[in-house]
Amino acid sequence: MRGVQRLVTLLAVCCLCLPLLSWSRDAGTVPLIDQQGAEFQLASLRGDVVLLVFGFTHCPHICPVEMARVSAALRELQDAQQAVRAVFITVDPGRDSPAVIRAYLENFQPGIIGLTGTAQNLDVVADYYRVKREPRMGAGEDYLVDHGYSLYLLNRQGEAEVAVLPGLPPSHIVDLARQLVAEQP
Repeated sequence: MRGVQRLVTLLAVCCLCLPLLSWSRDAGTVPLIDQQGAEFQLASLRGDVVLLVFGFTHCPHICPVEMARVSAALRELQDAQQAVRAVFITVDPGRDSPAVIRAYLENFQPGIIGLTGTAQNLDVVADYYRVKREPRMGAGEDYLVDHGYSLYLLNRQGEAEVAVLPGLPPSHIVDLARQLVAEQP
């Protein structure tokens, strides 16, 4: 058990040592489309702590697990009246329309914002956060998109504070989010 605790601590320290990112005008003001079909800009979330997830709705394994982890963390944070928002950004705009994203997000905690947009605009945002997107072609619509780990915690200024590695429990996300909420805006 002690070895596991050391590993989690080491992973958390590694995550905290990632180069800090901040929303540039290019990423924060890029027009995207939310799951209701309305224009949305990430810059509108400044002032909130944000869990930012990159994924796609046809992902068979990793994305549903990550979204379940985010949902569990959001439930706990909302129960403690911690103001944290969550955003899901697709890496597969060819299949992930607003309606598809809206249906997908119904499986998770309410209030998660789902975003799509033009491939060019999504490329700007994904590139900014260094999210690689590599389609692995299958037959027709049957393909996957490799995108690595892609859960970020953003502070109230819209800066990425931490990239959270897959597999860490929701309590890890909750602890990190609470730290960011406690910081002065």
